[in-house]
Amino acid sequence: MILDHRSLSDDVATIIRKMILNGELNPGGRINQAQLADKFSISRGPIREALKLLENEGLIKHETNRGTFVATLSKQDAFEIYTLRALLEGEAAQLALTHLTEVDFAKLEGLIDQFYHSMKEQDLESQAQCDILFHSTIVAASRHTRLINIHKHLDTQVGAMYLTVANQVPMRVDQVVENHRVLLDALRTKNQKKIKEAFSEHYTTALKDLSGVAQLQE
Repeated sequence: MILDHRSLSDDVATIIRKMILNGELNPGGRINQAQLADKFSISRGPIREALKLLENEGLIKHETNRGTFVATLSKQDAFEIYTLRALLEGEAAQLALTHLTEVDFAKLEGLIDQFYHSMKEQDLESQAQCDILFHSTIVAASRHTRLINIHKHLDTQVGAMYLTVANQVPMRVDQVVENHRVLLDALRTKNQKKIKEAFSEHYTTALKDLSGVAQLQE
């Protein structure tokens, strides 16, 4: 595997992040730095730097005298992540109303179509990315820099959470696609009350799906 040495730690973080999101590294699993260094044919320095980046994202946790592990998300984590996203996105969507263009709506339509095909092909990583891009497109249109940055910080954790649910709970293609189309239709109404209710319901439903996931700790 050839890596771009101009930003080696970032490249390594990208690869390890992908390994976590596609299930190659499982929640709670120990990360062996020596094995990763051998796998990528590099020294351990960039591996350590990459793991620090991922720890800041909440994907990795380091335990003194034990080692480094893929973070295990709890039901409390799920509650905090999704309720915070509901609040942020509900507000962002209302702020975005005056900025969303037909180009933005076309992009959102395209992401829903891509979501559909990814689910048909059972490509979990692509599904997670579609989900993140769909929501981040709406939030970006708010033009609220601090809100956008806070929302973006949760993206990777939401991606990991999505994959946890997808691996544990049967997901109907039509239902998942419809859940996102409801959000898009609400935005098209330009009715702030409907938009706020739609985003709140979107994440309330997600939390219900998570309630029976065995991988999530109490």
